[in-house]
Amino acid sequence: MADAENNTKTDTRDASAELRITRVTALTNHDLVALLTYLLARHPDTFPGMLDDALSAVSPKASN
Repeated sequence: MADAENNTKTDTRDASAELRITRVTALTNHDLVALLTYLLARHPDTFPGMLDDALSAVSPKASN
């Protein structure tokens, strides 16, 4: 029973993530900047580090 419950939770999280990805990819460049600005203003202590981590995961920094 616990396995079925865990699978349902995983499926729900996956579906939610897919929906968020779809919504983000539909944004224009202007809306993406607005979204990032909002998140930075809303979470100034944690968002910059999370953004750096995400950017590094997608496009690693060039080494000097």
